Amino acid sequence: SVSLFREAHDDARARGLDDERIARHHVVRWIIERCVQDLMQTTLAELERAGVRSVADVRAAGRRLVCYSPEMAARVRELKEFLYREMYRHYRVVRMGGKAGRILRALFESYVSEPRQLPPHHQEQFERDGVERVVCDYIAGMTDRFAVDEHRKLFDPTVRV
Repeated sequence: SVSLFREAHDDARARGLDDERIARHHVVRWIIERCVQDLMQTTLAELERAGVRSVADVRAAGRRLVCYSPEMAARVRELKEFLYREMYRHYRVVRMGGKAGRILRALFESYVSEPRQLPPHHQEQFERDGVERVVCDYIAGMTDRFAVDEHRKLFDPTVRV
């Protein structure tokens, strides 16, 4: 099992966090806090060991100064390997990523082919920034839910515009 997760989960249980949502939040926060603490302590030690007093000293060091301790680096690597294997590459996540990509591509192509579909205040930026840039910025500002709703409005004839 993944040591960082196991320790964080044990800590949540020891605190009596029975609500799954609260326990999950605690586990994530616990792991992040431990990683940040280690990163800061190890980085400060590396900066001191390298005698860093300026940006020029950092550049002259010739090695990475911001890093985890070897123990934490191994634990983070273990966690990343687990997450990639069990979560990020899970078939449902891959399917959702595919759907999201298709939705974003369709929105982009639709807006670029007919830019007047964008709200008026975005249309005012076309001449200055170009249609593609404005469309990209517009899409980048969308929440997931808004993007899905926009896609339905544009492509589902039964949905009111």
